[in-house]
Amino acid sequence: MTPKDFLELYDRLSYTHGRENVFRDFLDVSLFMLSGGTYREDYNRLSISYKENEMEIFIQMLHSVANHSEGFNDVLGDVFMEHISHGHHGQFFTPIHISDLMAVASGCETLRRGQSVYDPCCGSGRMLLSAVKASTKSDVSNRPFCYGSDIDLNCVKMATVNLLMNSIPGEVAWMDALTLEHWRSYKVELVSVCGVWLPLLSVGGAGDTSLITRIQNMPQMKTVKGTGQLQLSFDF
Repeated sequence: MTPKDFLELYDRLSYTHGRENVFRDFLDVSLFMLSGGTYREDYNRLSISYKENEMEIFIQMLHSVANHSEGFNDVLGDVFMEHISHGHHGQFFTPIHISDLMAVASGCETLRRGQSVYDPCCGSGRMLLSAVKASTKSDVSNRPFCYGSDIDLNCVKMATVNLLMNSIPGEVAWMDALTLEHWRSYKVELVSVCGVWLPLLSVGGAGDTSLITRIQNMPQMKTVKGTGQLQLSFDF
C-alpha cells in the first residue's frame, strides 16, 4: 500500500503534471540523487518542466520512500501498481509475502557474497529484494550480486532505485529477456568509505552488459523450436 505521506506529495505534483509523468520523473530524480549527482542523463530535462519548489517535493518523496523501504520493503512497486499500471499488460507484481516465501523455498538463505541471483522479468525488483532479505538472516552484511532485467524502462529504474537504497550490488538491464536484445544497463557497485559500504551507480549503453554472457553460458539454455527464441531457466 502506498504510504500516506508519499501519496499526499505525489498528488500535489500529479494535479498539474499527470500521474504517469510525475512517477517517471520521480524515478529520474531518485537516480540522480542516489548516484550523488553523477547520473543526470534523464534528469537534465526536468528543470524545463518543473519549478524549483516542485523539485523540492520530489526530494521529499524520495525521503518518504527511503523511510518506508526499511526491511527490504518495495514501496515503488506498490505505487506503480496502484497508480500507474493497475495490472495492465500483466504488470501486477508478486505480493511481497509470496516473494519472501519463494526466496526461502528456492534456497536463497544459502546465498553468499560472490554468488548471484537472476530475475529475467524483475519488475520493481521485489524478488531480488526478497532473495537478499533471505540471505541476510544469518549475516546482515551479506549481499549476493543481483541481476535483473525487464523490457519496461520504468521497471528497470524502479529495481535500480531499490538496489541503491538497500546497498545491494547488481546489474539491472533494460532488455528483451527472450531475444536478448539489450539497450541499457544500470550497474550498482559497493565501495567501502570509512568502513561503510556505499552503493555506486554507473550506466552502460547497448551491449555494455555482463548479463547476456552469463545467460548464454548457462547449461540450461534451450532454443524454443520454430521461434528462434531462447527459453530461460531460473537457475543462475
